Amino acid sequence: MTQRHPVQRGQHYNRIITAVFAVGFLSFFAGMWLDRTFAGLVVYAVTGLGGVAALLYLQFVSSVELVDEREQQLHERTSGFIVMLFAYVGLPAIIGLYLLDAIGYYTIPPVVWGGIYAFAGLYLSWGVAYLYYRYRT
Repeated sequence: MTQRHPVQRGQHYNRIITAVFAVGFLSFFAGMWLDRTFAGLVVYAVTGLGGVAALLYLQFVSSVELVDEREQQLHERTSGFIVMLFAYVGLPAIIGLYLLDAIGYYTIPPVVWGGIYAFAGLYLSWGVAYLYYRYRT
């Protein structure tokens, strides 16, 4: 048996955990399709929590390297792109909703207010985390 490079072992574990999440996700929708929503939800919950537990173990307890520098850089670029995409699309949409509400053309329903609060919470959390990592020297 040949030894794997530590990063290859981590990538192998990442693929397994991704497959676990995919099984849970597909089980949930299969349960809804088969009119067994609760059973699908239980499988989804078990696989989701198991996958998160495995990731936490591998990240903080195990000595396995899950990613290398290239993967980390790709992750950072992708995360930054998604955050900026949501900012460039979401902020003008929210401003437009506020303006339509102010002129009486559209009343913002409670569900949309929940989305606005979630959007604000996401960016406030991001800002706090950014400041923390920026100034924690």
